[in-house]
Amino acid sequence: MMTVANGVGHSAPTTSGRDLRALLRELITVEHVRGGLIVAPDGLLIASELPSHIPVEALSALAATLGRELEVRGPRLRRGSFLMANFAAGDGSVFLGGTPVGFILLLAGAEANRERVRHAMRGAIDAVRQAWKR
Repeated sequence: MMTVANGVGHSAPTTSGRDLRALLRELITVEHVRGGLIVAPDGLLIASELPSHIPVEALSALAATLGRELEVRGPRLRRGSFLMANFAAGDGSVFLGGTPVGFILLLAGAEANRERVRHAMRGAIDAVRQAWKR
């Protein structure tokens, strides 16, 4: 599904938030996103779509550690509940989002449109939240 805001097309997730592998496959189609993974809060890998040279286990442990830390510190920083964080360097960015089942991490190149990636992540996070309501 495509939505248009300010003349820029954005893809919103069309996959159910319960099919996490399909949701991740859809997220990595965003232009200049190199790969991603979904991990449980304890670091257990749920789904991965990463280039072969990236160590999956180390990245999933990092995603869980950063995600838990942001969940704990978010309220103390008075920024509300943790939804998403972006870590940027010269050669790319890491996007990390919290969901009821764990964390979504995306790796994007430096040329990626950050707002487009954030928009896709927000849509995916919302889809997972809707699917996993209590």
